[in-house]
Amino acid sequence: MIYCKWRLSEGVWGEGPEPVVAERGGHLEAGAYVDAGGYRIGYLTEPADLSGLTGYDLSEVTEAEALTFCQQFYDGAAVLPDGMISSPPVEEVS
Repeated sequence: MIYCKWRLSEGVWGEGPEPVVAERGGHLEAGAYVDAGGYRIGYLTEPADLSGLTGYDLSEVTEAEALTFCQQFYDGAAVLPDGMISSPPVEEVS
């Protein structure tokens, strides 16, 4: 799994780089967590050339860095067998 960290196009809101990565033949999937600065962790499930992407501050990060980022929001976050990072359980609404 290739982990990436990026910032939304307008800081804390806006578009992510997913469409641009798709145009380059890759597939970038956003994770569940976004910090106060608009940064999020995601997964590059189909490789693509990430050079020259402007406006997103996109970079590859290690699994440990991605997990640490996610644990800021959910202490129980863990790397799942498929490489994705877990989210909090969804509470049932009755």
